[in-house]
Amino acid sequence: MAGKGAATPATYSPSLTTVKGKKKPPIFADDANWVRSDGRHFHQCRPAFLRTNAVNSASGSAYAEFGNTKVIVSVFGPRESKKAMMYSDVGRLNCNVSYTTFATVHRNQGSDSKELSSMLYKALEGAIILESFPKTTVDVFALVLESGGSDLPVIISCASLALADAGILLYDLVAAVSVPRLQAPLSICLRHFFSVAFYLVLEEVFP
Repeated sequence: MAGKGAATPATYSPSLTTVKGKKKPPIFADDANWVRSDGRHFHQCRPAFLRTNAVNSASGSAYAEFGNTKVIVSVFGPRESKKAMMYSDVGRLNCNVSYTTFATVHRNQGSDSKELSSMLYKALEGAIILESFPKTTVDVFALVLESGGSDLPVIISCASLALADAGILLYDLVAAVSVPRLQAPLSICLRHFFSVAFYLVLEEVFP
């Protein structure tokens, strides 16, 4: 354990060397001097903060901050479905994503909630052991408090943490990340994520 006087890095910075120890070639000629609009250098990740038990009235909940993106997720259930259902050996998962009116610079200009809800469902469905709660429903409500970019990966990661906090049986936690394609070709190595379920969102910045 580090001493009390040890400095804690503000954010994680990935290594610029490969497995063989050879330095990766820069994407841009001035990588070292390239600074983002939020003050981060090219290879710096956003500062992250996550906590559970954010909503007392929910079965489980989580709050996540990645840079300026702030998300809170509440999980309710398993509980009897309000809709009439035939008996099923597996449970049912409902996902809903919404934005506060002040989440974006322009009021009520958040991303398509229906599309994000569908993508959240697809990301979580394979990680939940639905057979553990037959004929009942688990509801996942994600609320984006502030949209600072890469909303979907933050929503998925936060929702996975909220499900675990609710005691829902999972095959594994789901970690999500967005990868912008700055130039072709695109090469992504996922060998460091073999221990968790992984969801990748590809954002094409420059076609």
